[in-house]
Amino acid sequence: MGRPKGYDRETVLLAARDLFWEQGYERTSIADLEERTGLNRSSFYTEFGSKRRLFEAALQCYANRVIANLLAGLGDDHTAGLAAIAALFRHLGEMFRCDTALWTRGCLMVNTIAEMTTQDQRIGAHAAAYRDRLLKSFGAALARAAAQGDADSSLVDSRSHLLAAALIGIWLAARIDPSHAATSCQAIAREVESWRIHGPGN
Repeated sequence: MGRPKGYDRETVLLAARDLFWEQGYERTSIADLEERTGLNRSSFYTEFGSKRRLFEAALQCYANRVIANLLAGLGDDHTAGLAAIAALFRHLGEMFRCDTALWTRGCLMVNTIAEMTTQDQRIGAHAAAYRDRLLKSFGAALARAAAQGDADSSLVDSRSHLLAAALIGIWLAARIDPSHAATSCQAIAREVESWRIHGPGN
């Protein structure tokens, strides 16, 4: 029987994810990862194989935790529609205002798209999966709104693309100035609410 590991893989992965989120892939060295995770070089290569493989695992961890949590309100409730989309952007705005120092780091996935997508096909696949996840989530919420008579069904596809692009842009704007990005989030939320179709007499 082999000796038990002296570390928890998930804890190491979260620490590495946050370091990559702060510094980006290229600026993060193996020595930086050793210091942040507490994992020595030998154990690091045994567990993850390479810095690139660790980075991909960190991206998946980010998608499974941070992105999934952000988009949860669009899929958890079968009635979630325009109000859920507006709530997502308002929630983002509140996050940006509450901790501007944290959110100047932006979004790990969007940062990675800017840094690495043109250089690496595997990273490009992660980027495409992120884009498609946004399109699917916004599209599902907009389709529910249309089914409920709250929104124009002919605009579901175009609006889902618009919202996906807006969210990616918001993350970039947060790196410049989270407070300004928060204001943009509020504007997007109001715009989404203006898509509601009002019945006769309203």
